[in-house]
Amino acid sequence: MNEQSQLIVVKQIPIIIEKLESVKSEIEHKVNVACSMICTDENYKEIKKIRSALNKELAEFESQRKAVKSEVMTPYEHFESVYKECISTPYKKADSALKSKIEAIEQGLKQEKHDKSKAYFNEYAQTLGIDFVKYEQVGLSITMTVTLKKLRETIKTFLDKVMDDIKLIAVQEHKDEILYEYKQTLNVSAAITSVTERYKAIEAERARAEAEQLERKKAELNEQINIKEYEPFTANVPTEVAAPVEEEQPARADEKIYPLSFTVYGTKTQLKDFALAVKQLINERGLKYE
Repeated sequence: MNEQSQLIVVKQIPIIIEKLESVKSEIEHKVNVACSMICTDENYKEIKKIRSALNKELAEFESQRKAVKSEVMTPYEHFESVYKECISTPYKKADSALKSKIEAIEQGLKQEKHDKSKAYFNEYAQTLGIDFVKYEQVGLSITMTVTLKKLRETIKTFLDKVMDDIKLIAVQEHKDEILYEYKQTLNVSAAITSVTERYKAIEAERARAEAEQLERKKAELNEQINIKEYEPFTANVPTEVAAPVEEEQPARADEKIYPLSFTVYGTKTQLKDFALAVKQLINERGLKYE
C-alpha cells in the first residue's frame, strides 16, 4: 500500500468491537437460561426480577453505546469537514474543470463529423438526382467512437435504397401518385399499397354505380314491357256532359256531339271486365263509341 492509502485509519472502533465480542457468550448464556425457565405461580416473581436485571444491564450497555457514538461522531464531523476541504473538494473541482474541457473538444469533433458527413450526403444525393430527402432522415448517430468512414457508408446505403425504391416506383401503374406518397414517408411498400388500395376503392365504386345504373335501366325497360302487354281500351265519350238527371234523356238532334278519348291500363282480364262494364254503361246512356 502507498502512503496515501494508510492516511485515514480508525484505531479505537476495532478495540471496542473486540470488547463487545468478548462478552457476547456470557450475555447469550444469561438470556438462554432466562428464556428456558418455565413460569409458574410460585416462581413468576423471580422471573420478573431476572427480566428486570437483564433490562438494567441492557440500559447500561445502551448508555455506553450512546456515549461512544457521541464520542465518535463529534470528531468524525470535524474530520469530514477537514476531509472535504483538503481532499474531495479539490478533486471534484479538477473533475468539473476537466470535464468541461473534454466536452468542448468532443463536441467540436462530433460537429466536424456532422459537417463532413452532411457534405457527403448532399454531394452523393445530388449525384443520384435525389432532391426530396433530408440529411436528418438518414438517422445517423454521431458519437466519439463512430468513424467518418462508417457514417459515409451508412449514408450511401440509405441513398442507394432510395434510388432502388424510385426505380421500382417507375414501373408501377400509378407511378406519379405512388412517388408522391413515397416522398412523405420513404416507405415504398406502404406507398404502393396505399395508392393501389385507393384505386381499387375507386374502381369498386365505379362498378357499383354502373351496376346500379344498369339495374335502373333494366327496371325501366321491364316497366315499359309490362305496359305494352296491357290492352289499352279507348272510348269516345262527349267532353261536354249535361248535368245528371233522374232519368236519362236521349240527345237531341240539334245538340253538338263531342269526342272523349282516354287510355286505360291494366291486365288483360281487368281490361276485358272494364270494357264490358263501359260498353254496358255506354249503351245504357245512348252513347256511341268506336
